[in-house]
Amino acid sequence: MALPQAKLDATEARLAGVRAPAGAAWAETARARALTRVRSMGLPARRDEYWKYTRPDTLVTPDTPEAALPVDDEIPLFDDVDGLRLVFVDGVFDADASDPLKGVGLTVERLADVTRNDIHWAGTLYGALETRGQSHIERPLAALNTALADHGVVIRATAKVER
Repeated sequence: MALPQAKLDATEARLAGVRAPAGAAWAETARARALTRVRSMGLPARRDEYWKYTRPDTLVTPDTPEAALPVDDEIPLFDDVDGLRLVFVDGVFDADASDPLKGVGLTVERLADVTRNDIHWAGTLYGALETRGQSHIERPLAALNTALADHGVVIRATAKVER
């Protein structure tokens, strides 16, 4: 089904200044395919059934809102779990403030570093869940995330992880 012209125009206007991050050929291919999916679905609007109770325009603005800081009186949810502590500062993984991962069976790498290198296992995984998740219900924001993601981490289990 073809998108209404107004939705096409709104999507193209929002994507006009968007440039996917540079990277290895496999990453650029995955990102280009994701942008094609976004353009074919259109960005969500309140008139879309799944978005009628939401203001999706606030989710696709170029300026991202700042996350709220945790409140000190909140009950810790995972105090009883023997887990690894991974620390992110302003959305960037901080290895020095995190628990050491050597010998744990995990590797944590910045997404920007992974997508800029020719890493054989990453090329088959990047965007795979998003692509498969597009059946039954279109998920344009998931595709937009696949196309533009540059921050974040890739956590890879290389052995059985005890913690």
